[in-house]
Amino acid sequence: MMLRLAVVGLLVRVGVAVAVASLLAALLTLVRGESSFADGFRISVWLVACVLLLLAFAGSSPTMRAGTYDPYVASFFPKLRPLMSGEYSGTQVSSGALFVLSAVMLFALGVLLD
Repeated sequence: MMLRLAVVGLLVRVGVAVAVASLLAALLTLVRGESSFADGFRISVWLVACVLLLLAFAGSSPTMRAGTYDPYVASFFPKLRPLMSGEYSGTQVSSGALFVLSAVMLFALGVLLD
């Protein structure tokens, strides 16, 4: 079950990243008159992959990686408190790992487009 959720999370992140890269490519094509959409898409795929790689390491604290939350933070969300203070339930894929895998997939797409 956890593997299925991780794969779905990865595919959603890659899909959103490709959509953002397509939007950036369209904007680059409009701004730079002499370039094609394919050139802009290749550039924007690399840019989005770099941003994903930076996001992979942002905001990952040791307590979040362990699956536990600070009681002070949990006090701001009383309805979520049982979920936030629950026991660690086994192996989980961190969001940072999903961002790194998404960035690697976009880097591979950028290499294929080059």
